[in-house]
Amino acid sequence: MPDPSKLPLRREFAIFKGILAPPTGAMTLFGVSLTYPKTKREWRMGAFLFIAYLAATRISAALFVAPAIVFPAAGIALGGLFLEGIVLWPFVYLASVTGYILNGSTLATILILPVAHTLQAVIGAWLLRRLGVDPIFRRTKDMFSSMLVFFVVAAIVPTIGMLPLLALNTHFFGIPPTSVTWGTWYTGMLFSLLFVAPFVMRWFAKTRFTRTLPETLEVVAAFGVLLAIVIPLFWFGIPSVLSVSLVYLLLVPLFWIALRLRPRFITLALFSTAGIALAGSFWGPAAPAVAELGQRIFQLEVFLCIIAFIFYVLVSLEEERRMTTNLLTTQVGNLRGILEQLSSQNRAKTEFIAMLAHELRNPLAPVVSALELLRARPSPDQEHRETLDLMDDRMKTVRRLLDDLLDVSRITEQKLVLQREVVALSTLVRRAAMSAKHYFAERDQRLTIRLPESELIINADPVRIEQVITNLLTNAAKYSNLGETVTLAVRPVGEFAEITVTDTGVGIDADMQKRIFEPFLQVELGHRTRQGLGIGLALVRNLVELHDGTVQVASDGKDLGSTFTVMLPITHMHAKVTAPEVNEIATDAASSGNRVLVVDDNDAAAWSIGKLLELQGCVVDYAYDGAQALKKARTFAPRVILLDIGLPDRTGHDVGAELRESGFTGILIAVTGYSQQEERDRATTAGFDHYLVKPIGLADLKGIIGC
Repeated sequence: MPDPSKLPLRREFAIFKGILAPPTGAMTLFGVSLTYPKTKREWRMGAFLFIAYLAATRISAALFVAPAIVFPAAGIALGGLFLEGIVLWPFVYLASVTGYILNGSTLATILILPVAHTLQAVIGAWLLRRLGVDPIFRRTKDMFSSMLVFFVVAAIVPTIGMLPLLALNTHFFGIPPTSVTWGTWYTGMLFSLLFVAPFVMRWFAKTRFTRTLPETLEVVAAFGVLLAIVIPLFWFGIPSVLSVSLVYLLLVPLFWIALRLRPRFITLALFSTAGIALAGSFWGPAAPAVAELGQRIFQLEVFLCIIAFIFYVLVSLEEERRMTTNLLTTQVGNLRGILEQLSSQNRAKTEFIAMLAHELRNPLAPVVSALELLRARPSPDQEHRETLDLMDDRMKTVRRLLDDLLDVSRITEQKLVLQREVVALSTLVRRAAMSAKHYFAERDQRLTIRLPESELIINADPVRIEQVITNLLTNAAKYSNLGETVTLAVRPVGEFAEITVTDTGVGIDADMQKRIFEPFLQVELGHRTRQGLGIGLALVRNLVELHDGTVQVASDGKDLGSTFTVMLPITHMHAKVTAPEVNEIATDAASSGNRVLVVDDNDAAAWSIGKLLELQGCVVDYAYDGAQALKKARTFAPRVILLDIGLPDRTGHDVGAELRESGFTGILIAVTGYSQQEERDRATTAGFDHYLVKPIGLADLKGIIGC
């Protein structure tokens, strides 16, 4: 038979269209359209089915011995109509009629039993299609549905044959009743369907298949073992070997084939076993006497039906397990690929953010320096000073946003390193309040601070905890109305310090409270304009969790304000308060001269920072690449070098290392737009004393240079 994809059944095994919507004029039976073959293919397959069915009926006639019945044509008919279409039913009917005529049956038999056999095949094929059975038997459902159909339709022929047919033969033709009963007839039909129909369906649904050499050898070995047990057991009648029953040994190759060789070969194994068993009972050396043959065949059918049921179930379970495993393996592979893709995209995103921050910091550097230069010069114009202050404040906001964005990326990549120390929490609270002071001033808001009577000491990175509190305060100011009050409170709760920031602003919906700490997520403000990047709260959660703490939000709803609560573990160590350290290097530089070399390929950035230093009394010279820096270091003899890392001819790390190798002992300051920890480590290795991230201002330099 051809490839199943070209059959009416198709790979999807959809219900035959003629069954659901019979064409006009077609004969129907119980809603099943009994159309007639029309195409050449249908006639060709019908002829093949006719020949196979008729040959099987002749074999059945030769094997008939009451009370047992063997009728393999039933399995051929049902499997053929299922695969090729119910349209071939006339060939089944004609083959059945022909078989009974050749067998010399009575007129009643010729009129009734072919109809019964045709009904059995048609209804069985229709049920299989209606249940969506896959003849490849890939699912447990397919095998169970098939066996259920076989159990049901096997009753059609014996029921019709025992009720009207025997009555007609007895009363009108004078034929005495045989020892065939409804039960033995049903068993024979079920036996024929269980062993023949699955074999036809599986082998002819997909005729082509490939096997590797090891797989072929395994098939040969498995069937060799099977035949080595089946032939002695059923042909020669040898019951046991070495006191071990061959019936038990028969299970070994069947289990092997079911678990390893899949449904195709279990149908072949059971079909072969049944054929050898029947042949041995009729013609083998140990064949029983004629008087006992019928009962022997009946018992054999019962035994083999039980074996078939067990191994059909087993092979279907194993096949579904195999398919599920393959599917899971495929899905795991797909997920692994997706995860790798996401990881690659995440790395690319992190690199992009770092590059973006670097490229944004470079143009910001001269702007910040120029603003400080303008502010350093005396100006009688109050409006002019206020404008400069506003510009300076906005530049600090941009710098803070860039820092937050990079911090989120570093935490995502698990590259953020905490610099823990024992510190008083009240000190960090006051610093954070001072940092956020201008936010409240802009909105005419008040900040109320409540601190506990006794000092709370924590072991934390002071810069990061101050950043946490500052972000919460600026967030409260941003989402509060003009003139409202924000409360910052600290109190001990068991072994933890509780920090709460409470506002009476826009509030947060219940659904949004679950997602408020996600990166780049912002609360819908209605008529308000969104501000910021939506990373402040995500950074708060990440930093708090890095300190083994927790952060939560509570709000009664829209326009009812919100409260953010941070819990940080209290340490039992005491904070060390020491006097500010004196920068010995800076003192040495000041005493030895005030020459500063500014190295930056951005002449605007170099000029602006140089002018700031000149206002502080420094003598400044400039270089715009690595070669000039090395030359000026020898001729200008600076005590401080501000060295940009991204130079056009070589990296600042290489220039710094070469300066140290040439004997430069002054202060070497790295100036760059990158703030990752690995960049700082590289600078330290290259011999830099300090690492400043653009944009830098005079405040960053005063404590280092000392001009």
